Amino acid sequence: MTGLSSILRIPAAQYIRMSTEHQRYSLENQIAAIAEYAEARGFAIIQTYADAGKSGLSLKGRDGLKQLLADVVTGQRNYSAILVLDVSRWGRFQDTDQSAHYEFICRDAGVVVEHCGEPFENDGSMVSTIVKNLKRVMAGEYSRELSSKILRAQTQQARLGFKQGGPVPYGARRMLITKDGQPRFLLGPGERKGLSTDRVIYVPGPPEELTIVRRIFRMFADQKRSMGSIVKILNDERVPSADGRAWAIGRVKTVLSSELMIGFYVYNRTTQKMRGRTGRNPPGLWIRTRVMDPIVDPKQFAKAQRERGYKRGYGYTKRDLTKRLRRLLREKNKLSAELLDNCPYTPCAPTYIRHFGDLRAAYATVGYKCRYSIAHRNYSDEDLLAGIRRLHATFGYVTIALINADRELPVCRVFTERFGSIVKAYELAGFPTTMKGTISAAWERVRQRKRKYSDAELLEGIRRLHATFGYVTIGLINADPELPMCRVFVERFGSIIRAYGLAGFPTTRSAVVSAAQKRARQRLQEGPAL
Repeated sequence: MTGLSSILRIPAAQYIRMSTEHQRYSLENQIAAIAEYAEARGFAIIQTYADAGKSGLSLKGRDGLKQLLADVVTGQRNYSAILVLDVSRWGRFQDTDQSAHYEFICRDAGVVVEHCGEPFENDGSMVSTIVKNLKRVMAGEYSRELSSKILRAQTQQARLGFKQGGPVPYGARRMLITKDGQPRFLLGPGERKGLSTDRVIYVPGPPEELTIVRRIFRMFADQKRSMGSIVKILNDERVPSADGRAWAIGRVKTVLSSELMIGFYVYNRTTQKMRGRTGRNPPGLWIRTRVMDPIVDPKQFAKAQRERGYKRGYGYTKRDLTKRLRRLLREKNKLSAELLDNCPYTPCAPTYIRHFGDLRAAYATVGYKCRYSIAHRNYSDEDLLAGIRRLHATFGYVTIALINADRELPVCRVFTERFGSIVKAYELAGFPTTMKGTISAAWERVRQRKRKYSDAELLEGIRRLHATFGYVTIGLINADPELPMCRVFVERFGSIIRAYGLAGFPTTRSAVVSAAQKRARQRLQEGPAL
């Protein structure tokens, strides 16, 4: 009798979800409650879909629910019911129609959704429909209220000087303190507090970092150096950054713009409610709290902010820009974006682009002619169009990524500047096309790349690219419609370098980096001298 009853049970899948990793027993509790419901109602659970530590506000990131819906729609399932603890575990969608839509998809495919912990039967009756929709509204409203409470708590903590998340700028550290304000120890990268009653505050970093911070401000505000030239100086002197990586313009910009350098913690600059888009708050809503002694003099900081405005181009006239450009040409006998970025008395290249439209127009004001060259010859229109025809003959199509990856052609913007648009260039090359057709072909390539690939197919694709070009790069892989994006190789083989090795090209990371740098230098020589 027991064997017969188990055979007659209805096959079902269960979906479980918890919002945060702190709810460590939530999934186990859901499984236990669903199992009790299944035993009482005659269901046999044969498959489990789970989303651990995932918010219910949207479908994004919920791979378990995505897989469930995919299996239901494609028919790749052998169950006829889905058991979920309650409406909120299915989702706290802010649009209740979204939740209803996903449930309808299941029901339309012949799979019913059962809410095991709800006081109503999901039988489609008027009462159950009203109650279920009310539950959906309540689930979404709970998230909205919780979001408001968290924001109020965070802003209050920020007013007290306690850090509320986000990266730590160079020159500062995080200190863990008790609820009584007694310091415990400095937190390292990636470390978090263990007790909810503890708090985190900012403190100045080690003396050697503070010296570098002050030097950065002197170079930028007093010596009028650009951020690019500061980056070059720091990297040339092998000055370590906070995480040991090379300096970049963004890191220098963070140091120059962070008010922590004058001792103030600024919070609530931006808002991202309910996992929506991030919006910038007006300065009146910012919370600014004094948390430590200044690292640099406030007057020096203010001077650097004025200089940042100049460097962004707001304080320059065309006449001033031309004068500085003429001086640079007189000293170097040539002009390029790299020279502009590293020059202490000129703004960066994007400033010239904003004022003159492009660098060639800026160069023309001082009599310098910018040429696109390859092997010391100029690109003619026919050279560019012949390159498009060559790519089309090789691949059967042409894309911007293919053009940018080809070492014998300049980057795509050259085609746009020369012919007005890349689609116009395709047409002049003998491939009549429309924007609609181009977009349609692109989507077809996207659909093709979504299919499943075996390891052998991925490695054979690398060999094919190497046989065609004599080398393989991430750009070439991403441009090839017969292969998936590079991240698939990384997920499958651990790294792109390991994929190269498995494809029969023994290599090391240093060799790959060296080859990439060599190609970059070659592209700079062959590409536009901007």
